[in-house]
Amino acid sequence: MKKNNNLFLISFILFFQAQDLYSNEAYYYWELACTARKDKLNYILPKVMKRHAIDMWIIIDKGRGSEPLYQDFGPATSYGSGIIIFTDRGGERVERAILGGEGGMVEDCGAFDIFSDPNNIRKFVSERDPIRIGINYSTANELMQMEGRHAVDGLSFTDYSNLKKELGEKYSSRLVSAELLISDFRSERVIGEIIEFSKVASTTIRLIERALSNEVITIGKTTQIDVGWWLEEKRQELGFERGWQPTVYLSPPDGIEIFNSNRVVRAGDVMQIDWGIGKNNYFTDLKRFAYVLEKNETEIPSWVQKAFANSIDVRNIIQKNVKPGKTGEVILEELRKQVRDAGYIYTELERPSNVPGIEVNIGMHSAGNLGHDQGGSIFAIYPIRKKYIVQPNSIISVEFIVFTPVDEWNGKKVPVNIEENALITERGIEWIHPPQSRVLIIR
Repeated sequence: MKKNNNLFLISFILFFQAQDLYSNEAYYYWELACTARKDKLNYILPKVMKRHAIDMWIIIDKGRGSEPLYQDFGPATSYGSGIIIFTDRGGERVERAILGGEGGMVEDCGAFDIFSDPNNIRKFVSERDPIRIGINYSTANELMQMEGRHAVDGLSFTDYSNLKKELGEKYSSRLVSAELLISDFRSERVIGEIIEFSKVASTTIRLIERALSNEVITIGKTTQIDVGWWLEEKRQELGFERGWQPTVYLSPPDGIEIFNSNRVVRAGDVMQIDWGIGKNNYFTDLKRFAYVLEKNETEIPSWVQKAFANSIDVRNIIQKNVKPGKTGEVILEELRKQVRDAGYIYTELERPSNVPGIEVNIGMHSAGNLGHDQGGSIFAIYPIRKKYIVQPNSIISVEFIVFTPVDEWNGKKVPVNIEENALITERGIEWIHPPQSRVLIIR
C-alpha cells in the first residue's frame, strides 16, 4: 500500500509540474516551434532533398541571427546552433546532425539525431560520401534583389572559405547552391505552421481594423503618422516583431494617393493600411480598406461599394484559378487572360493610367516566415522567384489592385488595394483567415 501511495504522490507532483510548465508562455511557444520543426523535417525535407538531388545540406549558424534560417532549426542563441548537417542516406528519414552549438533547448526538442564535435566535420562528411552538398548561397547575378533573397544566402564568405578548407578538395568540389531546396522546404507547410501563422494573421487583422475606426481616428485631427504609431505601440505591447512599418494610404477625391504623411484624415477619403507583424518565426503581410463618411452620409456611398465589389469579383477569379504545380510566371499569364476575359483591363503598373475602364494589377508573393518569402511567387517584378514552381500547401499573399473610375471623382480611379494571406492547395486557394468582405467605416 505504501508503494502505491508513493506512486500516487509522484504522479501528483509530475502532473502539477507539467501544469506549471504549460502555463509558461515561453515553454508553450518553444514546444509549438519544436512540433512544427519535427513535422517539417519528417515530411517536407526528405522529398525536397530528393527533388533537387542534394545528398547533404550544410548550414552554418554562428549565432546572433547571422543565419536567416536559424529559427527553422532551433531557438535564437548568441552562439548559434553550430554546423547543421542533413544527409539523405537512402531511407525515408533524413539524418539530422549538429556539430557544435549550445545544445540545451535544441537537444531537448528531439528534432536532431546526432550531436558531435565540429572538428569532426571532414570525417563526418567523408563517411557519408555525398555526391552533391547544398550550402546556403544565392545564384542571383544582380547586386540588389527583392527582399527575401537573404533567406537562401546566409553563408558568409569567411564560412564558405573555411568550409572548403575543412572539407578538402574532394568534397569542396561538390558544393552547390541550396537555393531551390530552401525555397521548396520553406514553401510547403505542415499543419502546425498553418495554425500558428493564422494566429498572427488574426491579430494583424484585428489591429488594422481597430486602426481604421473611430477608436483611433478623429476626422480632421488624426494624421496618417498618428495611425502608424498607434499600430506600432500596440505591436510592441503585445510582444510581436515588426514585419513592415505600417503604410497608411489616403486617397482623396482628386485621386492622388498620399501615404505616411502628416496629412489629417478628412471626410470623403478612401483609407487603406498595409502592415505585417511576426511571432515565433511567422510574419504576415495584410491590407484593409476603409471609407471616411462625409457629414451628410450615414452609410457607404454606392461608388465606394462599386469599387470594392469589383475587387471581390477579381478576388473570386484569382481564387478559382490558382493551383500549385506550375511556375508563378505561367500562373500569372493565365490570370492576366482570365481578368481580361472578365472585362477588365490588365495593367503592369501599380498606379492608374488614363486608359478608359477598370484596371487590374496582380502581384502575389510567397509568405510565411517572411512577409515576402523565398518561395514561388506570382509577381512580374520577381525575376527569379516567378520562375519557381508554386508548391502545394504554400502560404501566399493574394495581393492585387483594382482601379475603378467613378463620376464622383470626375472620372478618376478609386484604388482598392487588396492583400490577404492564403494557402494554395490542390483544390485552389483556401483562406487562412476570413478575407475582407465589407468596407470598413470611419465616421
